[in-house]
Amino acid sequence: MNTRQMLQFASRARDRATGMILLLAGCGMVGCGPTHTAGTRGTAAKDLSILSIPQLPAVVPLRIETIQFDGAGEAYQVGKSRDFYLLPRDHTASFTFKAIIPGEAGIPGWLVPQGALTFPGPKDIPLGEMTAGKTYELAFPQEGFDKLMETGRLSLVREKGK
Repeated sequence: MNTRQMLQFASRARDRATGMILLLAGCGMVGCGPTHTAGTRGTAAKDLSILSIPQLPAVVPLRIETIQFDGAGEAYQVGKSRDFYLLPRDHTASFTFKAIIPGEAGIPGWLVPQGALTFPGPKDIPLGEMTAGKTYELAFPQEGFDKLMETGRLSLVREKGK
């Protein structure tokens, strides 16, 4: 192998490594589409519902750490936000939260162990009925209670964009 071939080989290897890093980082940062939940793999996207879970507003001293659907299966990390494929039907969700210690807490904030700040939240909260081909998002609790008053059914999701 001559010098020119070695330089071309090194350049291609570097380009491939850069591409792999960008692909892996891109999936983690911008997402590679909704996450498949139990029973959704192999089903066409048009036959599923999508649920977007945004992170709680910054003024709330809690963050959604994980969500689990229908009381079984995997508990999914939420991060800044996350989209999920769900089968079209009624679903429930269970949450874990992480408390955020404000910077102005001072010395008392130093005494709180960081790992102890994650705690279980409400379990088996009704999300409401979801229809195939539609995208939903987690609604504010007040909207869910308004729906309960109107229809007699509690739902913590709303169709996205409404």
